[in-house]
Amino acid sequence: MVDEHPEFAGTVPRLEDGGIVRLDVNGQLAIDSVETVLGDLCRHLPKHSSDYAYTHVRLAMTPVGTRLRELRSVAELVVVISDALQAHKAVLDHCQILHRDISENNIMFTRSGNNIHGMLIDFDNAVDANAARNRSGPVCTGTLPFMSVNNLRKAKVARTAVDDMESVLYLLIWLGVWGITTEHRKQTHDKETQLIEWNMDVGMAIRNKRLTMSSKSNLKDLLNDFYTPPMSELGSTLQAEDDETIEDYEDLQIIVEEMREAIFDNPNVSGNAKGTTIRVDNTKAPAKTGRRANASVIKQARRPIATSKGNKPEPVDSFEERAKPDIAKKIHENVVGLLKSYADLIRSMS
Repeated sequence: MVDEHPEFAGTVPRLEDGGIVRLDVNGQLAIDSVETVLGDLCRHLPKHSSDYAYTHVRLAMTPVGTRLRELRSVAELVVVISDALQAHKAVLDHCQILHRDISENNIMFTRSGNNIHGMLIDFDNAVDANAARNRSGPVCTGTLPFMSVNNLRKAKVARTAVDDMESVLYLLIWLGVWGITTEHRKQTHDKETQLIEWNMDVGMAIRNKRLTMSSKSNLKDLLNDFYTPPMSELGSTLQAEDDETIEDYEDLQIIVEEMREAIFDNPNVSGNAKGTTIRVDNTKAPAKTGRRANASVIKQARRPIATSKGNKPEPVDSFEERAKPDIAKKIHENVVGLLKSYADLIRSMS
């Protein structure tokens, strides 16, 4: 893709070398795969399971990136995330490849002088967006704190760019609460925040994300947990730096609020695709994630649904509505465009 579209050079990794790892099995070289290791035990795998197909490969790729926690400011974070989203959209538009694992460790950056560029990496969980296996469900892939609600609940709809945009939103919130830089992280490692629920239990993560994203006021409760520097007693110079840091994180809050609206309350999509309503399947027992957690999830899921007079309630699932191709495309374009507008502004001022 980069050869045909050089404008994306550096935003996705480029393969330099690589190959399949082989093992010595009874004096013979064999491919290092689950099938080789398990041998006859493979026949006990569930029917149609693809677990046996995993093969060990090693790849050498360029450029060498730096992890997000080495960033120096919110402005740099916005630029890096925007570049990664440009790459995400390009790979989806030109190659029909959906990443499916946007997380803190899968976006990196490179720095050259005063120039910084973001890079989307690790396509291990990527899938052909048009492939049958992306439409069949239920599949749950990714990194727990950043997974979309459809992904967490294994919704029987195709994964789309909206799922990845949800992940970006959760990533920005995660970094806003715990801190962007290594120094900020040191000051928040024992912080008490509702965000802990995102990384503890699937049911709790679904409930918290749905409630948080259901309204601006609910999101505001979480934004109040964003990083603030400890009170400074070392003079006006340090105090000025603290004030700048506070403004940085306040800017990030504004971006997060606008992203929430673009994903969950987008004015360019139908009413059914707005909000955080989910359909409850009462024919199935709840997942075993703890009795209390399940009760909370089901209770919150039974949100009243507006119906026409005289008709039976029509179950509307806003998350599944957003998975429809035309709606997913609009939301994807809106989110990518939103971050790009901020990144362009930041770059023009640097």
